[in-house]
Amino acid sequence: MDFALVIGLVLVIFLVAGIVVVSQDRRAARQAALRRQERLARLGEVDPLAVRDGQPDRRPR
Repeated sequence: MDFALVIGLVLVIFLVAGIVVVSQDRRAARQAALRRQERLARLGEVDPLAVRDGQPDRRPR
């Protein structure tokens, strides 16, 4: 009984840690994209990595 409880708690801790890491990684990626956009806007350039509105998606399906 005690062993199962400990294993369950360890799994919950790992699950929560994984969720935190993924959310922090996504937040950092959004901030990096925003900084890249701001830097390119100051230079008067267009971000080549950004998705253009109104452009059809030409990736093969």
